Amino acid sequence: MAFTSSFYGGGDIYADWKTISVAAAALSILGSAALIMLSRLFSLKNLEQVAKTEFVFAASTVMIVLMTVAIVSVAEARLGGTNSLARCLYLNSLGCACNDPSVPAGAFSNTDTLIDWMKLYMATPTHCVQKFMDILYAMEIPIGAMSSVYMEIFMSEHAGGFGVKWIEERIMNATQSFSFYMYMFYLLDHALDFIKYYAGFFFSIGVVLRAFPPSRGVGAYLMALSFGLYFVFPLSYILIATFSLPHAQSDVVADMSDPGRTCGTVGGPDYACALPQVPDTDQFACGSSDPGRFMDFRTWLIANYDGATTFIRVRLPDFERNLAHSICIFPMMAFVVLLTFVLNTTNLFGGNIPEIGRGLVKLI
Repeated sequence: MAFTSSFYGGGDIYADWKTISVAAAALSILGSAALIMLSRLFSLKNLEQVAKTEFVFAASTVMIVLMTVAIVSVAEARLGGTNSLARCLYLNSLGCACNDPSVPAGAFSNTDTLIDWMKLYMATPTHCVQKFMDILYAMEIPIGAMSSVYMEIFMSEHAGGFGVKWIEERIMNATQSFSFYMYMFYLLDHALDFIKYYAGFFFSIGVVLRAFPPSRGVGAYLMALSFGLYFVFPLSYILIATFSLPHAQSDVVADMSDPGRTCGTVGGPDYACALPQVPDTDQFACGSSDPGRFMDFRTWLIANYDGATTFIRVRLPDFERNLAHSICIFPMMAFVVLLTFVLNTTNLFGGNIPEIGRGLVKLI
């Protein structure tokens, strides 16, 4: 798991976040113990009282670190490992059973953490983006030419392609929307990669800051935020995405119950985009700018009217909603859950002993 791996490369034992965190907590205990002995040696009662308080904080740091290690090492393996709850939820969102024999054994070989599963949830609908763009590009060739035709006819009304201008606008809006969603997807993907490999590092930094009274609040907040970003944020997203918008209920995905389909291929489940065939535009390869071919454009549009209408009025809106929920709305909802977790556990990670009970009540 990435949270328990080296953040500096080389696999050095001193680069492990657990080693750094436990070492910082141990040094804090040793420093507090040394301060207690010095205060007793010189009979400094006030200093002894402060040293005892710091010793309690240091001991609570050790308990918090051990609790975090147990949660990450044990719980995450069952929630986000190869054969885990996240795998079952993901397959169910595609209409497949958890133990479906058609899913190959190595279909999820690269999903070892909850962040990997969250990235897979977001990446799944993006597999259809290129197929949508291919259809939009094929439709744009004749429709773009038709919408730009304008012929002045003597002693009559002008002839133009303004009647298909709305299709041209829908195509342009769809391409811009897809570009935005793909940009947001890659942005979130890289941000999750950073969290995956450096959450433990910042958690250990928070443990170090927590050892000093002036920076204790900052360290507690950094510990809560690091743990929340790595564990709570992807888990919240997975639960929200699974129960709110299963991909199998979308018109974009082909029927998973088709006997000719399988629920999985090597690299992930088979996410089939229920789209019409790309229209044949070879006839417009040469001479499409000739105004005399205006009627050919009209004939092509009439021949593909049913498929184009279904694609524009049903497939595009449904797929855009799918992308908006998967890449924009669900991450925002999971981020709200993350902020709630951080605000309710900062006191708990801060080790303020009277606040631990109330912090646990708020968390529950």
